[in-house]
Amino acid sequence: MARIELVNSGVLFNEELHEYWLGDKQLSGISKVLRRQLYPNMYSAIPKRILEMAADYGTSVHKSIEEFQKNWINDGTQELQDFIQICKENNLIHEASEYTVTDGKNWASNIDQVFRSGDDTFTIADVKTYSKMTPEKQELARYQLSCYAMFLEQQVKGAKVDRLFIIHLRNKQMASGKVEHIAELIPVERIPADICKELLDCELKGTQFKNPFSVPDDITLQICRAKELIAKKNETEEELATIKANILSSMEFLDVRTWVTDNVRVTRKMPTTRFSFDLKRFKEAHSEITDYDDYMKTSNVAGSLLVAI
Repeated sequence: MARIELVNSGVLFNEELHEYWLGDKQLSGISKVLRRQLYPNMYSAIPKRILEMAADYGTSVHKSIEEFQKNWINDGTQELQDFIQICKENNLIHEASEYTVTDGKNWASNIDQVFRSGDDTFTIADVKTYSKMTPEKQELARYQLSCYAMFLEQQVKGAKVDRLFIIHLRNKQMASGKVEHIAELIPVERIPADICKELLDCELKGTQFKNPFSVPDDITLQICRAKELIAKKNETEEELATIKANILSSMEFLDVRTWVTDNVRVTRKMPTTRFSFDLKRFKEAHSEITDYDDYMKTSNVAGSLLVAI
């Protein structure tokens, strides 16, 4: 298979004004569009000064990485060292940084990082410097990277984007004096191109996009409550395990089998041996047997909900 190279988009990017121009037509970036369509009030309660400081910090980290990739200048910052280590550990092979992609009509944006995965395959990533990666911020990045992937595949004929990542970097001193150090690679599931196009079309039409992945408000409240209950349950179970271990230790020391109080019976279960059948090992030892249907028991398992914290 012939190696596919990235092509120039033909878009001129004015870094100072943060404007994209294709000939005499100005194109729109998608970052503000995504926030407006998905989470318009995300930063409304944050003072402007704080937002400006966060933006300046993010810009400095991006510049540090770009200088290293383009001119091999290592400024020694922790964020750059973390970036280099993440790329090394995950075999991310640099192809381009700040690579401009466009649909050639309305939209253009710069992809922070493009890595080569194969002759015709690329991985893209966006560098984030948030203090906390909230679900909303991660969802925004998911749409952002999915739109980038769609544009790149349109712009570079035959190219495919196989993986999307958030590279989350941060190394800043907090008000408490403690240094907040974050260095993580977060995989992102790609959103289908038709959904990305629908969102961008809504912006052009002046209508509100309905996010098919958004969680209803009442379910969000229930999820938050479930999280609180799980945390309380884990704390209770940890305390209960410690108490039971102490009681068992005392019963073993005193050689007691049962203690009874007014309304509780505590019984010490004696050590025993459990036997189980090693099906995997049996199959390896008896490769001549290929049909196990007559010996297998099947049962239906009800669906359940997994809540991860």
